[in-house]
Amino acid sequence: MLTYDVLFMADHFIMVTTVESQIKLYDIRDAEALAWKRLSDMYGDEWMMETKSHVNEVTVELNDTIPEPGDPEDAGIDR
Repeated sequence: MLTYDVLFMADHFIMVTTVESQIKLYDIRDAEALAWKRLSDMYGDEWMMETKSHVNEVTVELNDTIPEPGDPEDAGIDR
């Protein structure tokens, strides 16, 4: 499972959500569509459409480093 962080930037807010995909997404629009679907499912279509109208930029980052529970490096602990 691949995890993507999707950042939505508007004039007065930044919103981040995470989406998962079984396959690698090569087009940013695919990850963005999954993110809007997720947000619509959570908050409703009306909220999603109003929020979407304010977004100026979308950034997608593949989150390929998922920390293991209890990982000292993830906690900022030097070994």
